[in-house]
Amino acid sequence: MGGLGSAMISRGTAAAAIVLFVLVLGAACVRAGGFDLGCEVVSLDVAGTLARVPVALHGASDELLTLLADQGMPPDELADLAADFDSAIAAVNAGLTAFPTLVPIPMIGGGIEIPLPFVVVDGVRLSGGILSSGIVRGIADMAGVEIPDPLLDEEFALGDETARFTVDADLSAWAISVEAVKRFDIVIAALNLSAGIDWTGGAVTVDVGRELPPEWAEGVDAALAALHLDDVRWSALAAHVGARLEVGFPFLRLFAEARLVQPMVEWVGWWDLHVGGLAGAVGVVIRF
Repeated sequence: MGGLGSAMISRGTAAAAIVLFVLVLGAACVRAGGFDLGCEVVSLDVAGTLARVPVALHGASDELLTLLADQGMPPDELADLAADFDSAIAAVNAGLTAFPTLVPIPMIGGGIEIPLPFVVVDGVRLSGGILSSGIVRGIADMAGVEIPDPLLDEEFALGDETARFTVDADLSAWAISVEAVKRFDIVIAALNLSAGIDWTGGAVTVDVGRELPPEWAEGVDAALAALHLDDVRWSALAAHVGARLEVGFPFLRLFAEARLVQPMVEWVGWWDLHVGGLAGAVGVVIRF
């Protein structure tokens, strides 16, 4: 009996030690810091932008019709061309009704979490993401997709002379967040709840190069100005709440995060781009 009792005590001690180890490991994970790498995703609310499209197209077509009238196009041909423009713009506008009003913008991102010995807050996480034309072209090259540089390069006859247009676009977007984090860890997985502040912004710069006869230059410039190609931008200071699920080893995990975003202050251009109400991230987190 003494041997049996000793064995039972040893087993109980071993079981208690294992439970204690798991609890200590779990507690350590709760206060663990770390850094993550992955894909940050913000969203843009383009409802107002879609409404601007026919306005811009009508403005540009009116300038072109004025230019063609100045160049001597007969009134009946101008009327037919104006009808064609109106029909094409109506078709574009009809097609835009099926376009989603919330557009995701993926960015290369990362972050670092600093542990805090508080009861309510387990850490503070700083994170961010960036996207640029260079990054897009680099990813496309790795995927075997060729993006023309410039995007458009066309030459065509303009009366007795020749005109040439080149079009290129430069994209930049960023997101920076600071948030308080509460962790619930079960060794092989964790749920993080967070609340914080974001600064998000971006712009698209469209460069239209043109070689035109002098008598056409002013009218074409007016048509391009009606498109407001130099005013595609957005930025906002916003608050968010989020939830992140981590799965894997305590020191290396995959994660997916969703955020609800509420812009507090926004700066928008003519195209009325706004920061959307959804954001998120996916990637790998390394705990230490």
